[in-house]
Amino acid sequence: MFVGVGTGADLALVPVNQLEITAIDYSEEMLQQARKKFTSSVIKFHRMDAQELQLPDNSFDYVIASLILYVVPDSGKTFSEMIRVTRQDGQIIIFDKFTTKPSLLKKVIRPVIKVFGTDIGLSFEKIAEGHDGQRIILLEDHPVMFGGMYRKIKIRKK
Repeated sequence: MFVGVGTGADLALVPVNQLEITAIDYSEEMLQQARKKFTSSVIKFHRMDAQELQLPDNSFDYVIASLILYVVPDSGKTFSEMIRVTRQDGQIIIFDKFTTKPSLLKKVIRPVIKVFGTDIGLSFEKIAEGHDGQRIILLEDHPVMFGGMYRKIKIRKK
């Protein structure tokens, strides 16, 4: 499952015709662009709010979220929903912007920037702390770009 699939750019990185893929996005316009790119595939595209996934519990072996947690209004709720729909022993793969130690400048301008739809002070550790040791195990956490501002995080659901 792809959470916040957008225009479908990330779908080009996986063998879409060898997998059963569900892709959701809040924006119908983004979904239309993604559908145009993958007209011959069996991807199931759905308009859906990542904070309230209209999908059964334990539905997916993999849940992939690329650059979505920093743009949704409630990243913690979105993360909880991703866990909920992941099967036991399934994996959640996250690529997103996270901060570990926000500077004073970031702390000051964060509320203003957030009004424009992005959270420059998002901490994965804060998002995950409500789930410590309960239902998830951190498998990987690697800085990917720009001094660790972007991170690739891989989690397994217990």
